[in-house]
Amino acid sequence: MDTKWKKWLNFIAVFIVIIIMSVTGIYGAIECNKLGMIDGTVSLDSLEDSRESLFSDTASALIFQWASEKQGVANSTTYKGIFGEKELKEILRGAVVEAKLKIKPYGKKMKTIQETYGAKKADYQGGKITGIRMERDTSQKVKSDGSFTDTQTEDDGGAEAFYRFSSIYSESDLSVNIPEELLINSDKKQRLENGTITVKFTKQCIRNIETYYKERQKELQNIIKTAIVLAGIECFGSILLIILFALQERRTRFFAGIDRIWWEVIAMLVCSVMIAGGTLFAAVFYFSRQYSSSSGNTIQTSTVVETFMIISFMVIPCIVAIFAVCVQTTVWRIKQKKLLDTTLCFGYFRKWYRLSKERKRLEYEAMSFSKQHEKDRIKQYRTVRKILIVFIFLSICAIPYFSFFGVGMAILGVAAVRCLIRYSEQYAKEQKNLCKLIDQIDRISNGELTAQADIPKGTIYYDYSQKLSNIGNGMEKALQEQMRGEKMKIDLITNVSHDLKTPLTSIIGYVDLLGKDETLSPESRDYVQILNKKTERLKNIIADLFELAKATSGDMKVNLEEMDMRRLMEQTLADMEDKIHQAGFIIRFECHAKQTKFMGDVNRMYRVVQNVMENALKYSLKGTRIFVDIYEDPKSLWMEVVNTASYEMNFTEEEIMERFARAEKSRTSEGNGLGLSIADSFTKNCGGSFKISIKGDQFRVKIIFDKINNEKKR
Repeated sequence: MDTKWKKWLNFIAVFIVIIIMSVTGIYGAIECNKLGMIDGTVSLDSLEDSRESLFSDTASALIFQWASEKQGVANSTTYKGIFGEKELKEILRGAVVEAKLKIKPYGKKMKTIQETYGAKKADYQGGKITGIRMERDTSQKVKSDGSFTDTQTEDDGGAEAFYRFSSIYSESDLSVNIPEELLINSDKKQRLENGTITVKFTKQCIRNIETYYKERQKELQNIIKTAIVLAGIECFGSILLIILFALQERRTRFFAGIDRIWWEVIAMLVCSVMIAGGTLFAAVFYFSRQYSSSSGNTIQTSTVVETFMIISFMVIPCIVAIFAVCVQTTVWRIKQKKLLDTTLCFGYFRKWYRLSKERKRLEYEAMSFSKQHEKDRIKQYRTVRKILIVFIFLSICAIPYFSFFGVGMAILGVAAVRCLIRYSEQYAKEQKNLCKLIDQIDRISNGELTAQADIPKGTIYYDYSQKLSNIGNGMEKALQEQMRGEKMKIDLITNVSHDLKTPLTSIIGYVDLLGKDETLSPESRDYVQILNKKTERLKNIIADLFELAKATSGDMKVNLEEMDMRRLMEQTLADMEDKIHQAGFIIRFECHAKQTKFMGDVNRMYRVVQNVMENALKYSLKGTRIFVDIYEDPKSLWMEVVNTASYEMNFTEEEIMERFARAEKSRTSEGNGLGLSIADSFTKNCGGSFKISIKGDQFRVKIIFDKINNEKKR
């Protein structure tokens, strides 16, 4: 997903999923509102299981309705159950509430109330009758005016704490609710002495109630099914978001900034958002339930429900967007395998552990071999010691259970610890001698071939130290002999070159005089030209030998100054233009470096580049091109000359670098085999490196120097 259209396609898909999840959440809030409108007594159980609670709830609603309209109580708490006002009025056409109450006003005479509320003349045969009997608890003391003395019980337990209730027809009728204001009415200053309330239902009324209940059950089932579908859509949307975010390959600046936040904060944000969403749904459900039961101020409750619904419509898209952002950054961290590193707790511990491990590794690598060996052995010793200590401790603990066997194991562990201590002391002495032996090896490897080690005689490392000393002395003698031989070779080449210069100069002079003699025959003139060419070649060979000897011996003076590799190559190619044209080759020169300055000797480096180019012109295949390129990296600058050989290169890089080594074994070309050797020596004297590589028919020369850092120079 790296192309532009795929990126936009991914963005559009994510946007659509977020919109669908937001719409689903809003629809869920609406369903939550509908669920709150359904009374809690409506369940998914069968009608037979819910019949008693249904009629008890209906009877309670009718009693509250009667008490509110006829007795002037229950104004602050109106109970309707699963019914609305219209449904209750419809039920009253087929139901009746018969009440017979004996009421005691405070300080006045007892009065009796007998009322009938609802359909008085309906046929209740075959219907349902339920009722409740209420009697004052005689154990509760009353004052002279008839009020209860224990008002604290009234405040804590309610008015029902002063009365005893019993069913007229069945035990299930005890679930019928009675308004507390009907029992004790503080506003009217009266209480109930005793009484009975009976509720009767006709057959038609029962069928209407059951039909209405089934409709509410069906509505509840639809809401639950819808909630399950909505939850499934939300889960599927979350999974789809994870997949879409996993397909992304680039990060925007916004998400890159979020990735730097600790993941615990992201997780807490997700939990907070989910809690906020759940609280919002719970609030919508709660106030919808209050509104449906008409508890409190109906107008105020409906306003609160509408307010929470509007808030949910605005907040849910924000919650979904925040959730998507948190999922996106989490998926990206998992994809990049950085989730644990971006945590506050585990991430910092892991980072500290890695740094500590890296520090120990660097410290270990910085140690000498002897120190590393000593540290490893000490670590092994401590590990074995810990194991033995644990073994002794377990053996002591096992004494009560295994008696003599446990004692024997403890003694064996103590003996093993003593042997370990004795072994460690012996090992410490051997380790000290080993360190001396390793120090001797290091000194010999650094050039001190006659180094000795103060190792006591009779130890295991003494003989090895003596053998190492003998090897060092032998190498010292061999090196001295080799250096003496090399010096003799260099002196011989230098002296011979110097001695040959004088007679060669005379020969060149006489050949030049012969060439000016006009009396010579044409045949003699040809001989003179051949002599002139051969003496000139001999002169170049002697000069090359002399310069190579000086460069090898280290006596050559080098004047280092700032040079430009690009200009050096351009100047060399310009000076060799005639030779290049005569050879018939095309040279492709490209400079890929911006900084081409280096330190070198102008004359020596000009000779190096000239020798390399002459070598390429001599041995390249006709019709091919010679490639010259200049490259750079942050520290180095190098020149590459690549040509295709006109012969089979059946030699190695080391062989061609030897003196007098020539590419063509037939020796029919003009070369003397010293060009590359001189170029190598001059390059090294100037502080660079000269490398040759052969691949197939490609012959590659690489001249490398350190770049001049302008900032360092200033």
